[in-house]
Amino acid sequence: MKTFICIAVIFFGAFSAHAQSHKTQLTDDQIYENLSKKLNYMITRTDHGLEKGGRGRLFAWYWGYLGRASLMMYEATNDERFLDLVRDISLKLIEVRDDKLGLVDDERKRILPNWGTQYKNGVRANEVTSAGLITLPMCQYARIRGDKVIGRAAIESLSAFLDERQQAFGGYYFHHYTQDIVEPLNHTHVYGAALAHCSLLPYAPKSYPEIAMGIHKYWEHFIRKDGEGYSWPYKPAPDSPLDQKSEAVWKAGVTVELPIALVETGIMKDTTIIDQMEATFLNHPTMKEGGIPQFIGTDVMVDLSKREKFNGSSLPGLFVPFAMLKRPKVEKAVVEMVNNHPTLFSRGWFGGSRSMFMTYAYLRSRGVLK
Repeated sequence: MKTFICIAVIFFGAFSAHAQSHKTQLTDDQIYENLSKKLNYMITRTDHGLEKGGRGRLFAWYWGYLGRASLMMYEATNDERFLDLVRDISLKLIEVRDDKLGLVDDERKRILPNWGTQYKNGVRANEVTSAGLITLPMCQYARIRGDKVIGRAAIESLSAFLDERQQAFGGYYFHHYTQDIVEPLNHTHVYGAALAHCSLLPYAPKSYPEIAMGIHKYWEHFIRKDGEGYSWPYKPAPDSPLDQKSEAVWKAGVTVELPIALVETGIMKDTTIIDQMEATFLNHPTMKEGGIPQFIGTDVMVDLSKREKFNGSSLPGLFVPFAMLKRPKVEKAVVEMVNNHPTLFSRGWFGGSRSMFMTYAYLRSRGVLK
């Protein structure tokens, strides 16, 4: 994880140079040029020991956010260049999948139509998390443009993991082979979000909506009332107690992507969970005091804004996707949170975590930011 945090700072250097304060506004041309440059560099880079076939996590945590940022910039501007960029990078990513490179997954002993990651223990394997994040922009793009080549490739990648789901509490969870643990909620939730968005493609498997909802149902079992909001643990196993420590906020910002996707795609008609997430964000005692909680629950009351170790780091930025709940009060609170903590978000919307820029693009598409 630390390696990818360091890469984040390097990766967004060009954005940061243009954004010395939160008030700095990039032109749309500058945004496009920087996105294009960084995404194309992502495809070819081999530093940090990231050789071909071992860059799954790199692609996931950059493209998963920057690809969607490009789509949101298109929504905000109607500039076709942003859609063309998503198409071009999607095709380049498909060309470096394991099946194109002829690489066998060390854990599964077969070739998957996905993007493997080289772990520290030497094992090279694929993950549902990477599949979800990488295909999310592809699914959304394929629906906008009617691009069956990219749409079918995304479905092929997602479907490779369907048989690995396990059942509990009327829902589904996944197991991480190498670490021998249940996949954390935020990891499986981006996979579920991709299933939800891909389910809108007419040629997607009919099982996608049910499986996406099943991942959500597993999470629901562990959600508990906490003050005026809600709380849940990070990586609960089926036999885990319900009183585990709550998930860190930068992980929770990824976890909420699944209910957002389920509501956006119409798979889940009841928006109660979105109401709950809004209350969780706005009513956390630390938020009410003008700070930023380190954990989604109130079991460990730590204020991120008072901890120097997080100043300027990329982790707090992963909390801001709560803005995508599409609730005006949350959008306003996220903007104020970023503006009121210039030390914590020292590079503003254009630096640090990739999710910062995706949220900026989202708020542009909503008319909240200009």
